[in-house]
Amino acid sequence: MTGSFERGDAVLVRAADGSELARGLSAYSSADAERIRGRRSSEIEALLGYRGRDEMIHRDDLVITQLAVTPSGREQ
Repeated sequence: MTGSFERGDAVLVRAADGSELARGLSAYSSADAERIRGRRSSEIEALLGYRGRDEMIHRDDLVITQLAVTPSGREQ
């Protein structure tokens, strides 16, 4: 994760090579995302003091901009 953003901001989702995969609306600020990164959803309330979403970007707030290709060359 790079950059600074607030809850509700539009963010880019990038692959390991830096290519854009998707765009979406963040459910958390970058500061809160760092605090909950790698933790279980059930721990979010204790860490942040409020019960947020289970996901960083909900699928209803996500637009896929590039198809992923498997090692066999098939699109997903």
